[in-house]
Amino acid sequence: MEHLNADPGSAGEGLNKPRGIGSDGMTLKEMLAQGRLVYETTGCYRGITDPHVLQRDPVKAELLHTRMLSGLIAGREKTRMISASPYVREVSELAIGIYTPEGDNIAQSTGIQAHSRSMGEALQWMIEQDWEGRVGIEPGDLFWFNECSIAGMHPADVYDILPIFWHGELVAWVVTVIMEMDIGAISPGCMPVPNIERATDGIRFAGEKVGTRDQLRHDIHLKCELSFDMSNVFLLDRKGAIAANIHIRGEVEKMVEEFGLDYFKSACGELIEMERRNQLLRLRRMTVPGRYRNVGVFEYFMKDQPLTWLAARKDVIRIAPFETRIETSGRVTIDLEGAGQWGWHSFNATPSGMWGCLAISLVQTLSCDGRANLGSLLPFDLKLPKNSIFNPQDTRPLAQANIWATTIESFGIWLTSLSQSYYMRGFREEMLGFRSAFAIAMAGYDQYGVRRPMVSGTVGTIGAAASAVRDGLSPGGAVPVPHVDVGNVEIWEQFLPYLDLSRRLNPYSVGPGKYRSGLSMPTMSLIFGGRDITGGALLAGGTYNILPNLGLGGGYPGAKLVRAIIRNTNAMELIAEGKPLPAQLGHPANPDFAQMLEGDIWLPHHVPEPFELKTGDVLVDANGAAGGYGDPLEREPDRIRQDLEDGLSTADIAARIHGVVCSCGVEDGHWTIDPAATSALRQQHRQERRARAIPVQTWWQRSRQSLAQRQFHPLIGEMYASSMAMSQSFADEFRAFWALPETWTPEVE
Repeated sequence: MEHLNADPGSAGEGLNKPRGIGSDGMTLKEMLAQGRLVYETTGCYRGITDPHVLQRDPVKAELLHTRMLSGLIAGREKTRMISASPYVREVSELAIGIYTPEGDNIAQSTGIQAHSRSMGEALQWMIEQDWEGRVGIEPGDLFWFNECSIAGMHPADVYDILPIFWHGELVAWVVTVIMEMDIGAISPGCMPVPNIERATDGIRFAGEKVGTRDQLRHDIHLKCELSFDMSNVFLLDRKGAIAANIHIRGEVEKMVEEFGLDYFKSACGELIEMERRNQLLRLRRMTVPGRYRNVGVFEYFMKDQPLTWLAARKDVIRIAPFETRIETSGRVTIDLEGAGQWGWHSFNATPSGMWGCLAISLVQTLSCDGRANLGSLLPFDLKLPKNSIFNPQDTRPLAQANIWATTIESFGIWLTSLSQSYYMRGFREEMLGFRSAFAIAMAGYDQYGVRRPMVSGTVGTIGAAASAVRDGLSPGGAVPVPHVDVGNVEIWEQFLPYLDLSRRLNPYSVGPGKYRSGLSMPTMSLIFGGRDITGGALLAGGTYNILPNLGLGGGYPGAKLVRAIIRNTNAMELIAEGKPLPAQLGHPANPDFAQMLEGDIWLPHHVPEPFELKTGDVLVDANGAAGGYGDPLEREPDRIRQDLEDGLSTADIAARIHGVVCSCGVEDGHWTIDPAATSALRQQHRQERRARAIPVQTWWQRSRQSLAQRQFHPLIGEMYASSMAMSQSFADEFRAFWALPETWTPEVE
C-alpha cells in the first residue's frame, strides 16, 4: 500500500493550466462549483439519480460505511486519551468527520455533531479562497480553523484539518473539532459574557497552515505558548487531534487500497445521496405536511456587565417566530421571519451556527441510525432574516463567544414543532423536549500556584426531557452534546481548586407530567487551595427567565438554573471540627447550605462579570431540567410511590403537583398511597383549575386591551418594536391578530 504522505509526483500540466489535485486533474474549486451546479440542476447530490454502486452489493457498502464509523470512533477515543483537558477526557466535547474533496460530510463520529456541516463549510471557504493555488495543499499539511464568522459555533471550537491524498490526488479530508477551555479571551474561560467586539473573543485561525509532514511548525508552537495561559493543554489537544486524523487517514488508505479508488469515490457520493433520499422518506413517513408555528424568546442582560462601550450596557429581549413548513415531498423550510434585530453582545447567532444546531437536533431525531451526513441536511432550508439575531450581515466587529446560547435554544423550539408533527402522525414515542446547559468559568491561581483559566464540567448534569411513553433520564446530558458526561469527581478536583460537596439528583428540578423529566444533578463546590480567583459565566443562555424548556402535551416546565455563591463561610472551621457540610441542595425555599453554613448568600439574578471567589466560598451550580409530558394529575400513583422510594420525589411534590396522598411507614420506611384520598385530592385540583380558568375569548380581549393601552414592560415594548421594524409582514400579522389599528406601534425609543 502506498502511504498517503508519499511523494505525489509532478503535477503535470494541461494545455492551459496546471493540473489540479482533485479528481481527473480538476482543481478543488472546479469540483465544488460543478457539484453545486449539478445539485441545483438535478436535485440529487452529484447528479446521482441511480445509486447503483451501493445497491449492487449492499454487504460491501455496509462494510465500507462501518469501517468509516469504526475508524472515526477509534480516532475520537485516541484524542480523548491523549488530551489533558477534562472537557475532552471527561465531558467528551469533540467530534471527527470524513469529508469529500469538495468539503461535504460523508460520515461523522459521536460527539458534538453541530460541526458536521460547519467543518465542511470551513473547508469550502478555504477552497473558494483558492487555498490550493495560493497557500498550497500537500500530503501531511496541517490546518487550523476557528473563524466562526465563516464557519463554526464559537471561537473555542478549534478545527484540526488534514488532507488525504492517494497517488497525488486529494481523495478526502479528515477534520477533528475540540472545544478548548482557553482561547485567549478577555475574561475567564472560553466563552466570555462581558464582551461585545471580536477582538476580545480570543485568537482566531482562518484555515492557517500550521504544519507540514504531520508536524506543527516551531513558530506556531511558540505562538501558542505566548498566547494562552493553558498553552500546554491547548497544544496537547492539538497533538491528540493530529493523532486521530493520522489514524483515520490510515484507515482511509486501507479502504482505498482494498475497495479501489473508483469504488471509494463513487460510494462516498452515493452515501450522501442515499441519506438525502432516506431523510425525505423519513419525513414523509413520520410527519404530517403543513405549517407549524411556535415562538422563541431570547433574553440578553447586559446592563450590569462591565462593558467598555457604555452604549451597549442595556438589557434586550428578542422574539423569534418559528414557522416550520413541511411539504408533501418531505422538504422542510424553517422560517424565522419576524426575528428581532442583532445587538452589541456576544450572543448573536450566525447561519453556520444555526445549521449546526439543526444538525444536532437531527442526529437525535430523524437521523439517529448512525448514517447522518450532509445528506441529512439537504432536504432542509433555513430562512434567516438579514440583520436579525440569527444573521447579522457584518460579523467582523461582533463578539461571537456565546453563539451557542441563541442557536441551541432556537432548536429547542424546532424540536417542539417536530414533536407536534410526530404526534399528529402517531409517532408519540419519538417526541422530544429540550433543555440547555450552563457552567462556570474561572481564572486565577490554582491549588498548584499556577495562574490559568478554569472551566467547570457541569454540562452533563441536566435532567433530560420526558417522552410520551416514558420518563426522562436522570441526568440526561445536554442536547448540544448527546454523548456528554459530567465526568469523574476526582479528576475535576485535581484540575480545579475546589472540593465537590454534592452531586445528588434534585427532586425539585423535575419537569412534572404524566411522564416526568429526568432530574438534574446540582453541584456544590468548596473553593479550596486557590487564590485570586475571578469567576464568570459560561453559556449564559441558561439564565433565561422566559423558560425555553416547556413541557409537551400538558406537561409542566422543568426548573430553571439556580446559582448561589456563599461568601465568608465557616466551611473551613466545620471541616477542622469534623462537622458535616451540606451534601445536597434540599428544598429551594430553604436549601441545606442556608441551614448548615454561616456566610453571606448571593443569589444573582443575572450574573455580572467578574465576581471574586476565594478559599472557603461555596459555589452552587444547579442546572435545570427539561419539561414533562402530559397532565401531572394523570401520572400513575405507583410511579409516584416508586419515585418516593428512590428518593426522586417528595410528599409535598406528590400532593401539590400530582394530587397524590401518601405516607411513609415509621418502622419500615416504605411509602404507601391512599387511593381514596388521592382520588378526592385530584378531583379538588381539577375543580380549582376550572375555577381559575377563563374562556379564550376573555383572555384575548384582556390581552388586546393591555396591548392597545401599551401596558407592558419597556423591554417587551422594545422587543415588539424591533420585530415590527425588521419585518412588515410580522407587523401586519401582529396588528391583524390583535385587531389593532394600522397605526399602532409600541412607541418606544
